[in-house]
Amino acid sequence: MVAVIERDEEVRRGTRTPVKAAAVVGALVLGTAASILRQPGPGALDTVWAEDGEIFLTQAVRDGAGAFTTSYAGYYHLVARLVAGVAALLPPAQAAAALAIGAALVTTAFAIAAYALSGEYLSSAVARLVVSVPVAVLPMAQGDVLNSPANLHWTGLYVLFWFLLCRPESTAGRVLACAGIVLVVGSDILTGVYLPLVAFVLWFHRDRYAVAKAVAFLVPFALQVLGLLTGASEREGLAPDPVRAVTGFVLRAVPTALFGERWVGQTISARSLVLAAVAWLLIGALLVLGLRKVIRPRWTLVVAAGVHSALVYIAPVALSGIATPRYNVAPALLLLVTVVALLNDVVGVRVLAALMLLVCAVNFRVDNARADGPAWHTGLEGARAACAAGPEGAVSIEVTPLAAPGWHVALPCDYVDRK
Repeated sequence: MVAVIERDEEVRRGTRTPVKAAAVVGALVLGTAASILRQPGPGALDTVWAEDGEIFLTQAVRDGAGAFTTSYAGYYHLVARLVAGVAALLPPAQAAAALAIGAALVTTAFAIAAYALSGEYLSSAVARLVVSVPVAVLPMAQGDVLNSPANLHWTGLYVLFWFLLCRPESTAGRVLACAGIVLVVGSDILTGVYLPLVAFVLWFHRDRYAVAKAVAFLVPFALQVLGLLTGASEREGLAPDPVRAVTGFVLRAVPTALFGERWVGQTISARSLVLAAVAWLLIGALLVLGLRKVIRPRWTLVVAAGVHSALVYIAPVALSGIATPRYNVAPALLLLVTVVALLNDVVGVRVLAALMLLVCAVNFRVDNARADGPAWHTGLEGARAACAAGPEGAVSIEVTPLAAPGWHVALPCDYVDRK
């Protein structure tokens, strides 16, 4: 009898594995396609965004593997370098599509990781969808983040929270989580805000997997810091502004998490102030209900996600004095986790899910600077004509956005003429 039960369990496991694999592949395809379809104008497959072209594609073509040791804006961008490295191996006609698809694919993979890992703390599938689907759809930043390898580290900052906090059951899952930690930390020095969480995980879990995660975090983070200390990586134009950081979190990141960028807007207005007030009143009410035990929040997750939501926003804005919409991404996603953990209730989470479905739909396809072009194929045709007309060793192709001083990809003619 026992042998029969064990065989039945093995059969069920064998059946579930292909189904799960098919579901993951299907989610990757669907999420990637949805991300590409969001972009109006010439489209994501025929435009190249700013740093994706001028920094990452240019250096990948010029320097090859050497580009990985080059920092940009004060830190190393491991994931962006990988995507650009793949694009540089393809014919130039496919470069724009490779950059966009690569970025959309990574973003969708981050969303799937958030769904899978959050199951340790959130038993409801609806709750897990609320904290994962917005990673792929990103209703809180439609501008320079959409389908851009240069901005993958913003969603990476969010999924890093789950990589560090959770413990996958399988060995393969744990290896993938550690690989994810290396990729994210190797892409952004702002991951330093998670150092207390790394220490907590080491102390609380006290096992070899916790040590493995700590090593996966500390090694690439040490390289980021070493780059700053040695001058190999520099950040210019810092203008510390803690007041703007706090007000930005209160008035921008929090309402954007619940209502999306289209309704909240990119500047402070009467409407954004009203939505900020509503968001804070909702969070405050849930906290009161939780403290009075009317609802039963997952307090560990509430505190961990809420604190890191504030830190991930306040740290970069306080240091740079700059507050752009892309800074809302990770804090807003972490705030969604906070609200889900506060609700910790099937009915409440379903109401939140309905709201997020509406917000994601409203913000699915919106105009942005990338929609204005220029189209990559047009610029490439001009570059090939310039190479054919004279002894030019290299040419420049203009990319989005068109605002002064403008962004350009500098490419050698032997690459431009590649078929």
